[in-house]
Amino acid sequence: MLKKFGTNKIYNKDCIVGMKTIPNEKIDLVVTDPPFAINFKAKKANYNRTASRVLSGYDEIKVEDYYDFTNAWMTEAYRILKKSGSMYVFSGWNNLKD
Repeated sequence: MLKKFGTNKIYNKDCIVGMKTIPNEKIDLVVTDPPFAINFKAKKANYNRTASRVLSGYDEIKVEDYYDFTNAWMTEAYRILKKSGSMYVFSGWNNLKD
C-alpha cells in the first residue's frame, strides 16, 4: 500500500486514517503539530490566534476527547516508525503534565 504514496511528498489527510494505510516500520520520521484542545473561540485569542489567522476547516479536538485522540494517533505513529525512526511533536504547554 505504501507504493501509492510518493516519496518526499506531503499529504493532507486525517492522520489516523492515513497512517492505517502504511505498513509497519516503514517511516523514518514523523513530524506532527496536533490540535491543542484549548477550546479556541474566534472572539478569544489563544496562542495569538484570531479568526483571521485560522484556516477554514480547522477542527479543534474537544478536551474530553483529547486523550483518546492522542492515544490513537500516537499508537499508529509508533507502529509505522522504523525502530531507528524519530518523532517530533509540537504541543501547547497546557497539554503537558507534571
